[in-house]
Amino acid sequence: MNFNNKNGFTLIELLVYVLIFSILAFLSSEFIVKGFRTTTYGIEQDEATRTARRVVDTMILEIREAQGSSQGDYLLQDVSPQSLSFFSDVDSDNEIEKVRYFIDGDLLKRSIIQPTGNPLEYLVDDEITETVAEHINNQALDAFTYFDTNQTIIVNPGGDRDKIRLINVNLLVNVTPEIMPADYILDMDIHIRNLKDNL
Repeated sequence: MNFNNKNGFTLIELLVYVLIFSILAFLSSEFIVKGFRTTTYGIEQDEATRTARRVVDTMILEIREAQGSSQGDYLLQDVSPQSLSFFSDVDSDNEIEKVRYFIDGDLLKRSIIQPTGNPLEYLVDDEITETVAEHINNQALDAFTYFDTNQTIIVNPGGDRDKIRLINVNLLVNVTPEIMPADYILDMDIHIRNLKDNL
């Protein structure tokens, strides 16, 4: 019997092959997992951006058509860097609603108050609030900036509401702000038709 047969693997060769296979399997699985994470992030970011863009388009229409309230109140109410409330007929029912957009954490919310009673009143108890966009990263940056006729920033918009002619909406969208890539920026200037001085 000949025990010097050279066919087959030695124990060391087998361990080297198993080690190489294990390393390749680990690297392949990491590559696949990172690919799925990247794809998932891309889909979530795209959806969040599309939603925010639709909301901004709606905001443009509503703010542009702002008008005095059913009680005769001035068309702009709360004007701050993270909140804007105004009066507008947002549902085309010939009644002027009080609309408020505001940042709440990483959410953009919209509330509406329908006027009720005789004479018409805007009761806070009737306010209906909904989240209209998520993943808004405006905690350190103003969502709303206000300008006068000369397009100069109004430093104290709450005290100078009657001087506001243009509103800049600047929303930063990012599903994962703690990691790259950078925020997607939605930036729009809105002229309020009923306050235009150049007509």
